[in-house]
Amino acid sequence: MGDPKKGKKGGSKAGPLLLIVLLGVIGAGALGWFYPDTPVVGDLVHGFFEKGAKGVDKSGVYKVTVAKLVLDPQEFKNGENVDIQIVVKKVDRDGKETTVWDSEKLGDNLREVGKQELGFNWLETPFELTWEAGDQITVEVWDRKGLSDRRHAWFKSLAGGKEFPLSETQTLTLLEEGDVTKNPRVGGTNQITFDAKRIGDIPVEGAPEE
Repeated sequence: MGDPKKGKKGGSKAGPLLLIVLLGVIGAGALGWFYPDTPVVGDLVHGFFEKGAKGVDKSGVYKVTVAKLVLDPQEFKNGENVDIQIVVKKVDRDGKETTVWDSEKLGDNLREVGKQELGFNWLETPFELTWEAGDQITVEVWDRKGLSDRRHAWFKSLAGGKEFPLSETQTLTLLEEGDVTKNPRVGGTNQITFDAKRIGDIPVEGAPEE
């Protein structure tokens, strides 16, 4: 009879080796997390978790088109003449407000309520908006016809939001005198639709132009 031990292959060393590497990675991660001042390791681990928590940064320069604005004629007097315009404003994280775009500069948008649909678009006149996560955007709908302008409605993005707000279809909030909000006669009938595309990063001040 042959030797039963003969021909037996030795056990693979890959398993123990992988286990040692895995334990080393876990140990380094724990060290960097609980002791962030640890040279190199602490910075790497905290940087990794910080990026994961923030997610993808959507800040940048956007090209925005107002694809459609629809208003309910029931919110106006029958036979009334209106001139509907849009003003886009931005409030940054420091509270500074700037006017980004005003459609009035492009001409009148006259309609007679009851005879013409209150549907508008600015497909041929997109605008650029530099947006940083946390900026609040307000889109105001104005009636410029008559002796005094009237702010009819608005859409306000959430302050501190991390998603670019001017995308897809948004429902407008109707306003009374003094910017007091009011309920619509029919829900979902006053809406604005945007088409937005990110076209670049936010320019860095002082950086040389390419």
